[in-house]
Amino acid sequence: MRAALLMLSVMCSGTLVACTAQEPSSAEPMSMRERLATETHLYVATSGSAGAITAQRRTDTGWAEQLVDLKLDGGELVTGAARGGMITLTTLELGFQTITIPATVIGHEAQLTKPHLHLAAPTAVAAAWSGDDSAEAGAELDLELTWSLTVDGASLPIGAPDLPPLPVKLQLIGDGARITAEIRVHAAGEVWNWADLVKLSDLELVLGAATPAL
Repeated sequence: MRAALLMLSVMCSGTLVACTAQEPSSAEPMSMRERLATETHLYVATSGSAGAITAQRRTDTGWAEQLVDLKLDGGELVTGAARGGMITLTTLELGFQTITIPATVIGHEAQLTKPHLHLAAPTAVAAAWSGDDSAEAGAELDLELTWSLTVDGASLPIGAPDLPPLPVKLQLIGDGARITAEIRVHAAGEVWNWADLVKLSDLELVLGAATPAL
């Protein structure tokens, strides 16, 4: 009996696994698909991101227009759990620097201050996967825009623009440690109209985003 106890003691000291319960694995995700199975935050970079929109004003002879640059002030993309071929977008927020509309467009210098574009509600989109570390998705998203309009230094009481669904393309590549994304918004035609006197058309955005390194 004593010999058997001694042998058991030697076995337990040599291999802990044989004598104790296994601890749950806490391994980091190995693939992008595994990481996207939980909520994942990607931050939009101000460098390497660009955008433009066409500002137009009705005149006696038609529409006068000018291309206006959109400069990003920051943003975030949050994905929810990926199930099957679907990816859930829980948050898409983009802040822009003040947009100046030249006086040549509306006759007075105007500014759109604190423009902020965000996803109206979480949305699941179908994704095409190339293995476990690359995916592409495209969908028309319900995005909301808030801003303040100032003309000659005076703020005008206009409500938030009612935007049509905007086509968005999303490309994700990476692994369990880091994911990068390219977000493209291409909305041809009219995006916003003010009393059929001023309108914004042909929105183009190309944005880069990435997760912080684990």
